[in-house]
Amino acid sequence: MSTTRRAARRHGAPLTTLSLLGLAVALTGCLSGQHGWPDPTGESSTDSETTDAESGRYTATIRWTGDGVPHVTAESYGDAAFGLGYAFARDHACTLADQVVKVRSERARFHGPGPLEKHVNSDIGHKVIDVMGRADAALASLDEDTRAVVDGYAAGYNAYLEEVGPGGIKGWCAGAEWIRPIETRELVAYHLTLGMVASSTQVIEFIATATPPGAGDQLPGKPLRELGVAKNSGFGSNGWGLGKEKTAGGRGMVLVNPHFPWFGELRLWESHITIPGELNVYGAGLLGVPGINMGFNEHVAWTHTFSQAGQRLTIYSLNLVPGEPTKYYYGDEVREMTSQAYTVSVKQDDGSLTEVSRTLYRTHYGPVINVLGFGWNETLAATYRDTNLNNDKLIPMVLEMNRAGSMQEFQGALASTKGMPWAHTMSADDQGQAWYIDASATANLRPETVASWVESIKQAGIPRLVYEEAGVMLLDGSDPLNEWVEEPGAREPGLIPHDRLPQLSRADFVFNANDSHWLTNPAAPLEGYPATHGFERVPQSVRSRTNLDILTGPAFAGADGKFTLDELGDAVLGNTSIATGLLLDDVIARCQGEDVVALDNETYSIAAACGALAGWDGRADLDSPGALVWREFMGSYSEANHEDKGALFSVAFDPDAPVATPNTLAPAPEEGTDDVLRHLAMSVRSLGEAKLAVDATLRDTQYTLLLGGERFPIHGAAHSEGVMNQVFDSVLQTSSEPQPKRAEVINPSTDLTRDGYMVTYGSSFIMAMEFTDDGPRAKAILTYGQSEDPGAPDYGRETQAYAAKQWRAVRFTEADISADPALVTQTVSGG
Repeated sequence: MSTTRRAARRHGAPLTTLSLLGLAVALTGCLSGQHGWPDPTGESSTDSETTDAESGRYTATIRWTGDGVPHVTAESYGDAAFGLGYAFARDHACTLADQVVKVRSERARFHGPGPLEKHVNSDIGHKVIDVMGRADAALASLDEDTRAVVDGYAAGYNAYLEEVGPGGIKGWCAGAEWIRPIETRELVAYHLTLGMVASSTQVIEFIATATPPGAGDQLPGKPLRELGVAKNSGFGSNGWGLGKEKTAGGRGMVLVNPHFPWFGELRLWESHITIPGELNVYGAGLLGVPGINMGFNEHVAWTHTFSQAGQRLTIYSLNLVPGEPTKYYYGDEVREMTSQAYTVSVKQDDGSLTEVSRTLYRTHYGPVINVLGFGWNETLAATYRDTNLNNDKLIPMVLEMNRAGSMQEFQGALASTKGMPWAHTMSADDQGQAWYIDASATANLRPETVASWVESIKQAGIPRLVYEEAGVMLLDGSDPLNEWVEEPGAREPGLIPHDRLPQLSRADFVFNANDSHWLTNPAAPLEGYPATHGFERVPQSVRSRTNLDILTGPAFAGADGKFTLDELGDAVLGNTSIATGLLLDDVIARCQGEDVVALDNETYSIAAACGALAGWDGRADLDSPGALVWREFMGSYSEANHEDKGALFSVAFDPDAPVATPNTLAPAPEEGTDDVLRHLAMSVRSLGEAKLAVDATLRDTQYTLLLGGERFPIHGAAHSEGVMNQVFDSVLQTSSEPQPKRAEVINPSTDLTRDGYMVTYGSSFIMAMEFTDDGPRAKAILTYGQSEDPGAPDYGRETQAYAAKQWRAVRFTEADISADPALVTQTVSGG
């Protein structure tokens, strides 16, 4: 496919390439305040442009296969996006409507102030970063195809709302007054916030509460740890791109395994989009994204993992002028902060609205922030700069990736748009080439600045505390040498240019499991990059080591070391860990013959727990007695002990043997209590407090509660155990969607509660795919299913399939789609 593409039409003619039975639904006039949809704010729409001045209509054909996946076919980008938006609204109207309330700064208007004024803070914070104003600017700069896509998607979403009417929206928001048609600018504003998930989104409440000393009662700050909420929540993934030397078929393969929330706007949704002769792409995208974030087309497949080690935020401390807390030193000069008043409407208990106003300040870096314990005082203030605040290239990048006709075009998609906000990319093509890049937006700082920061976090002090608690860097903002450096080739001034980003092409494999770029492939370590991308030659997580152990060993690939599609699927759901191979036998040897162990003035019998470990198969499967004891045992050690010599391992990490080390269980002391036995006693104590037998299984103790309230058993393990199939309980969402209530927590390090282990986060869209001589072939599981509506006929089906490790074949070819006996076809028109 040529890199010079035909101009996409914004409106397509009726489909003639397929013979389809359809129901034509004429849907027009979907703007706010029309056709039964009142505007609850009393404001008129400001974005009434349609995408076809001649007819104002789109047409697309949607075929839903029995697995709930919509296969959208249309003649243009606008038409295809229209069909996609319509199909998406059927499954997730609530979530996108809720996110529009957020970006319009209307949370408090509809939900009241919220606990600790959370909704007020959200509204004001989004006004401060001016997400709606940035959306207007982004709209004006979009290329023709991307503009057609976002316009069409909004129109399709609105068409579905128009069809079902105000009372027809199902799911957790049914009957909410804030459900209404959306404007293109609101959709784009939401996309901008997705780009800021690892940056400004987590700073919103810090911004909204920052007031200077002497300006009345100062509002309480947010805890430092919440500056890194995306990193601290467990946001992660495993991603593999396999080249021809690692695949049985001699072509590329990709493993997709994001560990994302099971509630809120960061869920994923499957779809298949076809524009004959132009686009044919399958996979999953974040809710409300008009395209595929992780998936494949006929030539290239790709996946992403969260760039956990990279820096998207730069926090700056400022030395203030004594007695003038809104003035700060900058080199040899004094600069004055600028102020602006922000006002939002807040719903009261009686339903009336009142206005809340705050005057907030910004520096030349950005808004002032309010961190608990480090609040704005007479001598110091904190501010920040965000690498993704102006990133309006996310959707253009997705579109270019989706339609790439070769690995070269795929690489060009990231290079030309420079729109990747916060993720590593692993990919492979039909020729057997694998490629990795960490194209995340990263600040371009002087090498001396980065080196000084690295030294500062090695010693006790505020920079180290900020890094340990939030994973972000703190610099002296009063020193001009700590500014971002402008250099040609970046998306915007101050970012690292694309040609200096870590990347690697291989014929065997590339991978990432949320550590840095360093060990993308141990045979070719990526070294010499700024520490703002992540550290090199440092201990890796147990999960990263498990990935590499499976990639380079025979456990799943067999003696030939080359993966088949089934072996790829078995690897990700095998629920094994390198840690069990390194430690389990030695732990069993140490505890056999032992019984009572003293712990905190109490005694605990470890004999039964030791016996459970001796009989355990080493997997975090549903019916594997002993798995609970191992979880509590590993979770009782700190993460530092998992990654280097200490209380757990006796052989230290060696950067020249990063997969094999650290290893070997720490020896027993010559006298005193054996630390290994003491930690095993901790496991017994925790399980006993939860009233769980040491030989209980995950089938009876680990579960998820979807919105319908039904309990589903879940296999997999937490971060400390190091399995690929990671599941746990955490929160990373800005939506108002309710989450299941967690029982009282007994052990925070393992998420053990008085009701066992609840899962709300982890493996989400899982896909194993391969290129064959006959084209792409794949199988997938979407762990929480396609729809947010508990009343949907297939609600919970995918969760049951995940529990049973039952993969479903992806229907990508026309023959596979047409052969589905449960196929439902609908032609939708409107706009």
